[in-house]
Amino acid sequence: MAWKKNASGGAQYYYKPKKSTSKTIQKDWLKEHGYKQGHFPPEFFENIEKNLTPGRLGYWAYAIDGDGCVSLTRGTQVDVRIPLNDPEPVQQLSDIYGSSISLTEYPEENWAPTYTTRLTGERGLHFLRLICPYMTEKRKKATQYINMIDPNYHPPKISMNFRQNSELLNPHMGMVGGFFDTEGSVGMRIQKVKYKTKKFGDRFCTSLREWVTFTNTDLRPLRKIKKILETWPFNFKPSIYINKNKNINKVGKPNKIKYILQIPKPQHLLFMKMFSPWILITRKREYADKFEHKKQIYKLYDENK
Repeated sequence: MAWKKNASGGAQYYYKPKKSTSKTIQKDWLKEHGYKQGHFPPEFFENIEKNLTPGRLGYWAYAIDGDGCVSLTRGTQVDVRIPLNDPEPVQQLSDIYGSSISLTEYPEENWAPTYTTRLTGERGLHFLRLICPYMTEKRKKATQYINMIDPNYHPPKISMNFRQNSELLNPHMGMVGGFFDTEGSVGMRIQKVKYKTKKFGDRFCTSLREWVTFTNTDLRPLRKIKKILETWPFNFKPSIYINKNKNINKVGKPNKIKYILQIPKPQHLLFMKMFSPWILITRKREYADKFEHKKQIYKLYDENK
């Protein structure tokens, strides 16, 4: 984070370009096996559709809604890109479509490296058609790009009537998992709270602070996740609040307002256990066991008071 003095002599944040180095750590499977651009093995896309279950389609729709990028290259070529600090989701998508993976590192910053895979051309278009019905934030843009090839395409609406259609649970749980992998945060750390007493003066209370949150600058996917978590058979009570950031972005304008969806503390363990099968990032998925361990420690403490 960079700061400089403004006109009044105070410190003001400003954007500082970050130097980075990139390299390919996994080559494109099709190129390695001699396929030219636009040419694919027999039944290439049919096999992908057989392996991508509705639950995984929901996952990828909200993973792209979260940290993905949907754009056009050369004016008409669909380009779907997802860069993440954790390699597991990137690796899985690359394995599905045979795309390459690049690694970007920041030698002058204490930042984690970024793993990126891209689906371009027919692969990107095929992927968008599969996930578009489950998307929210980038649904309109995805539809516009698909309509450039197929003007009659209209993504169907996916119902949330889980009582009558139990098969709809999996894609919606996948949507929560995909957004949690890309825009979610889970953690636990020791917290010290200082308080005053008349007899002993300053005292400190130590406890474990934990959190499970989703953060995004677009409110729509957060509202959708909130609705899913509040709909039968789920019984979560999430809340959404605003976090205003006064920092300046690279074009000199204030950063966008961030919206945070928060899972209440008593439901952290339930959330992590329920959605762990839909979370690909290992370090996040492991918090189900950590919260369970914390619960057991607190239970033993209460029994031995």
